[in-house]
Amino acid sequence: MPEIGSPLHLCRDEWGQLSVHQDAGRRMLCFGNSVEQSCIDLQQPARLCHHYTQVMMLGLLMKPEIRNCTLLGLGAGALVQALLAHQPDCRIDAVELRPRVVKLAREWFALPDDRRLRLHVADAWEYLNRKPTPADLMLTDLYVGEGMNELQARLHFLAACRSALKPGGILVCNYWMKSSLTHHALNEALQVAFDRQVVTLGIPDGNCIAFAFDGGIPRLRQKPFIQAATELGERMQIPLRKHARSLLHENRQAFRFARCNGED
Repeated sequence: MPEIGSPLHLCRDEWGQLSVHQDAGRRMLCFGNSVEQSCIDLQQPARLCHHYTQVMMLGLLMKPEIRNCTLLGLGAGALVQALLAHQPDCRIDAVELRPRVVKLAREWFALPDDRRLRLHVADAWEYLNRKPTPADLMLTDLYVGEGMNELQARLHFLAACRSALKPGGILVCNYWMKSSLTHHALNEALQVAFDRQVVTLGIPDGNCIAFAFDGGIPRLRQKPFIQAATELGERMQIPLRKHARSLLHENRQAFRFARCNGED
């Protein structure tokens, strides 16, 4: 694989090598190879650089008054920084297996010490079984150096995610389409765990973001949804309007015939 920027820091933990790289105003975290596991803009740490993280922010538009958000998989903390900056009334529980990753996020990626953020150094599955604070929105971004953590595609894990949501909550999963487990997760485990109340958006870089709804797929009205995406995208300085249009287009039948728990 090609080198990504200049190496700044290299270390190891019991799970393998970790490295920090920098290039053209961006800083990246890698797990033992040159694949960007996480990335921040050095000038604007709360601005999401990767398309898949930008698409995950559409979950904010589908659930009013998000007070509690759970993030499984911290990485360099890009998603956490975006949520802290644009959801001022939200408390965030971020779960990360590797203590060294948390340390790197603080030392190299400007992860803030914020009273709204609670960091949990723990295995995601074990965390879910501790009966954590129920979440309005849960984001799963579980990856290792070799690719997607297979746990993210397992029925028992996805069912536990649903159990950790508040009634009507939303689970947003980042899947890697080149994983042999992705087809199973999107078409079987995730659909079963959420009673087939799931919509997805494929991204050209190889990711697929799945939105799974505890209370049923919302009935979205196109113009208000696009307008809300435009406004949030301008605040976050990301092309959220484009992502919102793509989501509606790829799932037009699902949103059209959705349960009547959203806007009429």
